[in-house]
Amino acid sequence: MHKSYPVVHPFTWMPPSGTLTTDTWLGQVTCLERGDGSWVYDTQGKAYLYTTTAVPTVGLSNWRVIQAMKEQMERLSFASTCAQTHGLVEPLADKLLRLCGSRYAKVFFTNDGSGAVETAMRLIRQHFISRGEAKRDKFISFDGNFHGTTYGSGSVTHLGIREMFGRGLEDCLCAPAPNLYRPPGGVSSPEGAADFCLRELERLIGEAGPETIAAVLVEPIQAVNGVVLMPESFFSQVRALTRQYGIVVISDEVTTGLGRTGHWSLSEKYGLEPDVLAVSKGLTGGYFPMGAVLMSAELDDSLFGNGGILLHGSTQCGHPIGCAAALEVLEIIERDGLPDHAAVRGQGLLDDFSNALADHPHVGDIRGMGLMLALEFVKDKATKEPVDFEWGRRLSGHLHDEGILGNYFNGILLMYPPLNVSGEECDFLVHGVTRALRRMG
Repeated sequence: MHKSYPVVHPFTWMPPSGTLTTDTWLGQVTCLERGDGSWVYDTQGKAYLYTTTAVPTVGLSNWRVIQAMKEQMERLSFASTCAQTHGLVEPLADKLLRLCGSRYAKVFFTNDGSGAVETAMRLIRQHFISRGEAKRDKFISFDGNFHGTTYGSGSVTHLGIREMFGRGLEDCLCAPAPNLYRPPGGVSSPEGAADFCLRELERLIGEAGPETIAAVLVEPIQAVNGVVLMPESFFSQVRALTRQYGIVVISDEVTTGLGRTGHWSLSEKYGLEPDVLAVSKGLTGGYFPMGAVLMSAELDDSLFGNGGILLHGSTQCGHPIGCAAALEVLEIIERDGLPDHAAVRGQGLLDDFSNALADHPHVGDIRGMGLMLALEFVKDKATKEPVDFEWGRRLSGHLHDEGILGNYFNGILLMYPPLNVSGEECDFLVHGVTRALRRMG
């Protein structure tokens, strides 16, 4: 009798339980056994360039990170940060404050990116309650944003999370985003898209009541939704509008932050000037689950200027092994100049993809910044009608055969090479994707 497969995988279609055995499951998915740099290897020994997620910033099995974690594990394998501390939380906080911009004063550590956004939302609620503005309890985020899967972060995510689970946090509002490839409002120019969305944001604020809005949540580049870029000018305009109404800005840089786009903080480059910054994926490079929330000096003073308590967190916030991993990962990124490297490699990849695929009948858009890249596929370039599920399934199979593990979602291929990816590996990616598309006919 075959053993029933006992695991539920996140964000993965699970076959009917009655048909799901370990053998059938392992025949449908890639089972990874080891990793080295930009590469992973399955149980059959086949190598794949690993571009599935923005997590592995410095690649896999980096001996420097592993050594730092090993030494910390042997010295102090766990320590609570609830009314206690250990020797790595302060150095890590100091490093993040130095790298991400001068406007931040304090850091709170979480276990992941969803937890970072959840924390940011709670900080803002507490901030306004402490100021006697408890009715500021509404949050606005943009259509296509992905902020997480916890109760609060899922409530401000507009990609099917709330539809799956039903009612979430009340009074979480959605504004249109100026998607450069699919601009809303019937406009065609980036400036027109930004102006339309800014007017809609202000209308939404006015209808809800400015005195009831706590924060606007922003992804400088929408990651899960397909590496969706927006006009750079839009972000400073959002900041000006929120200041006009006394609204806080939370910047979700769980994906874009810490070098991925060629910048330590894309919010800083865009002039967004957020009150709270959430980071995670690049923080430890996948060597340990961790996130962080950076808060402005104004929030610090509001919450803790006269002393205070944050009734929030988890037992493993600021875990010493995670801190050791993060300190080493950030040291490698900074020492090796990986943000600049990501900017150069990313632009090279965009140029090469454009040269190879601009005339392909099903490649609608080629976009990205740094080492977060996307190809959006369409049935017809004029109408921008997306390809169907079966088309994507076949492409994913061809990419697998070519030795590329990307992230295909909703008609879009997302690619996140490690920040230290080599030129030869970039060539492999372009040639492999090109061959896979040629096989589609």
